[in-house]
Amino acid sequence: MAKKKQVVKREFALIDESNRKSEISLFSSDEKIAPVPQYVFENLKHQIRPYQKQALFNLNWTQRDADNNKYNHLMFNMATGSGKTDLMAAIVLYMYGEYGYRNFLFVSNTNAVVEKTKENFLNETGGKYLFSQPINIYGKRISIKDVNRFSNQMSNDTIQMKLTTVQSLSNELLSIRENGLTFDDLEKQKIVILADEAHHFNASTKKDKLTQHTWEALLDKIRQANSANRQFEFTATIDVDKEEVYQKYRDKIIYKYELDKFMGEGYSKSVYRLQANNSDKEKMLNAVLLSQYRKRLAKKHNIADFKPVILFKSNLVKVSKQAQAEFLQLIEGLTASDLTQFIADQLKITHSEALRHTYEYWKNVDMTEAVSEIKRDFERKTSVNVNDTASEGILGDKADFKKLNTLEDPNNPIRTIFLL
Repeated sequence: MAKKKQVVKREFALIDESNRKSEISLFSSDEKIAPVPQYVFENLKHQIRPYQKQALFNLNWTQRDADNNKYNHLMFNMATGSGKTDLMAAIVLYMYGEYGYRNFLFVSNTNAVVEKTKENFLNETGGKYLFSQPINIYGKRISIKDVNRFSNQMSNDTIQMKLTTVQSLSNELLSIRENGLTFDDLEKQKIVILADEAHHFNASTKKDKLTQHTWEALLDKIRQANSANRQFEFTATIDVDKEEVYQKYRDKIIYKYELDKFMGEGYSKSVYRLQANNSDKEKMLNAVLLSQYRKRLAKKHNIADFKPVILFKSNLVKVSKQAQAEFLQLIEGLTASDLTQFIADQLKITHSEALRHTYEYWKNVDMTEAVSEIKRDFERKTSVNVNDTASEGILGDKADFKKLNTLEDPNNPIRTIFLL
């Protein structure tokens, strides 16, 4: 008989300490637990939610601590969709206004995330820009400038931001090039590293083996280049069940806001996990039928501009690209007889109430018309792969990238996204 897997309780000292300080903050004048400055909230376009305020409160007391250098590497473990980028924008304002940090290095593992964040931080005329205009901190008008290198000659009223993939950053630092960032630059000026999708930056830790040539080692070297540097990491998925990862982050995770709490507090739609023993292609077709059923149902009830989007997530880039190729081939080759037989077969085996409703709907419609609609809605041009490089695919086409960054637009045709 197999042994039952033992659940290991994980404790996080900084979260426990933050909870204690939060409880007494209303009754204390201790400057270490003073409230986050009001200008942080006034200079953001979006209203900060209570859980984001709590994350900022937790950061605030660590940076006000007399021995704050022991808090130079922190992680925010927050659910996808909970507003990590808004939190980053608040942190930029806070670290500039309170501690004079003018240099911010944003890194992620994909070009798509970098380009999206550029829209958030730099494009003042774009709909995704996260700051109010103009930015005003303690009576000074502040500008944010996109840079390749951090300059001492820049005005003190300017925040310098370098946004790049960690791959490009590694190439830049390890091979001297004109106007490129160097380790000498990093030693001379204090910077804040904002590392998004940070679960990708733990190769050495996961292998329990220190390696010099990893993204993790690179970020460590940058952080350590100047004793005043800060590294703040953000991710929705950090594998603290793995002992080596837990040991690294047990005293670095400053805030946790996981999906169950995100949904429980009403900020996210409920997520239903549909489990089945189908093949990958059958799961893809199930996703299409469910998505298209929801679209038709919305139209029937006069819900305007409703366009469900399917996200297919893989564990490797090559697997993600292969999945997209198989999906497009599946849709292109779909016939009315194939779909009729698929629905009949699935009705016999499904244990999902949601899928059963979906199948019952589709078996009573004109199948030829349904297949034509599916082929039209899920054709090649309505699908994007977020793992594409800057030289090909979505990031080689500014129009396609704009579609990725405006999925909620009713005129945006994208229906499927494939990513790592």
